[in-house]
Amino acid sequence: MSKTELRPRSALRVQQRMISNIIKTTPYVMIISHMASGKTGATLDGTRDLLDYQVVDRVLVVGPKLVAEQGWKDEIKTWEHTACLSVAVCVGTPKQRRAALESDAEITCINKENLPWLWREIGGLEGWKWPMVVIDESSMFKAGKKRIARTRVRDKKSGVMRVRKGGRMTRFGVLAQARSKIERIVELTGTPGQLIDLWGQIYLLDQGERLGHDKEAFEGRWFSKNKYTHKITPHPHSEKEIMSRASDLMISMPKLDVVPPPVYSQIKLELPPDILKEYHRFRRSLVSELYDVEAVNSGVLAGKLLQFANGSMYNEDGEVVHVHDEKLKALDEFIDRANGENVMIFYGFRFDLAAIRKRYPDAVVLNECDDAVSLWNQGKINKLLAHPASCAHGLNLQYGGHLAVWYGLTRSRELWLQANMRLPRPGQDKLVGIYSILSQGTLDERIIQDLDDQIRSEQRIIDSVRAEILA
Repeated sequence: MSKTELRPRSALRVQQRMISNIIKTTPYVMIISHMASGKTGATLDGTRDLLDYQVVDRVLVVGPKLVAEQGWKDEIKTWEHTACLSVAVCVGTPKQRRAALESDAEITCINKENLPWLWREIGGLEGWKWPMVVIDESSMFKAGKKRIARTRVRDKKSGVMRVRKGGRMTRFGVLAQARSKIERIVELTGTPGQLIDLWGQIYLLDQGERLGHDKEAFEGRWFSKNKYTHKITPHPHSEKEIMSRASDLMISMPKLDVVPPPVYSQIKLELPPDILKEYHRFRRSLVSELYDVEAVNSGVLAGKLLQFANGSMYNEDGEVVHVHDEKLKALDEFIDRANGENVMIFYGFRFDLAAIRKRYPDAVVLNECDDAVSLWNQGKINKLLAHPASCAHGLNLQYGGHLAVWYGLTRSRELWLQANMRLPRPGQDKLVGIYSILSQGTLDERIIQDLDDQIRSEQRIIDSVRAEILA
């Protein structure tokens, strides 16, 4: 079957049929299904029946920008039984968004950033018209803040920027307010996060019934906070208690390997002795006189050390200070070894992006090219540059290549896992290789270990609500 042919409903896998049935029989639920498992197609299958049986008449899909803009629209057109559904994409300029709302489609897709705009546009709760909401990646709402405490606004007379208390409603706040009019809500995720991340996601399902109505009270009851590092740690009994309360709203789908798991490799490089010596001097003193960069506290220092490991740093004026080119050299060698194969490159900082683009003028940046996804999947992009936050959720990039390399690491477990699953998805016909360029003796090594620890903790949550395969 070619990539352009419509797939019959019978092509849904067992796991997808399970997800579809859960959506049809459960009014509010968090479905945890591993990345590339076909959650979108399964959700559309269940949604089609709910629309046909007139259980709901409209559905709002909330997701990251590229997912809302392309992912759901493309998936709807993929299946024989969903291609007939009307879909509107509420992304882009205000004029384009208003046109999408006016179309009154069965399925409206909106990016999470535009939820506050939507709330104002429809006149708040009175104008809410979607009895069903699908949140494509519920971990986007883990912060659980209903309003931004302070907002910067410009005084109309003087033109001076001022700080106003009690700022605008957040994206979480919009859904929390609209929840009383939402009859069915489906949260999809492959990465539910740590225990601390569950409050916001569960609140949108049960409006505080299980884990409480206030996040601060939730944290105070089950977590301790280090007053110096601000690190939050669960009490020994917290995991068992929290999961016993919330597990009935969560279901984890068994992992079915429809494609082989990716192979992870590390490219370890040695920094020149004088560079590494300066790195450790900076780490100890929080000041690098050689590069005129200072870290005001340990939190800022961690970011600066990560920058140092990559090859540059920002000084207090926001200017880029060059330190070394060792990662660029390692990237050169990696691309040489790729022998012409298309490569996806994850970068961390703007100066990383600038350095790579200068080195490789033919490289294309994912979020700067409207057709990047299509061109990559057609094999027309040899080097695709992406910040992990721009491609972490839902994008199908499996047709364009099978090699990915992390030029600069992320400290976010969610972005790490999600970005790494853009290539090993159904339709990928080669073994995916994911490489990390690490500066030895630096924070790079600590980050890799921390990511492993976080993944193990999250896996315990997933395993505790695991469903059984039902044929």
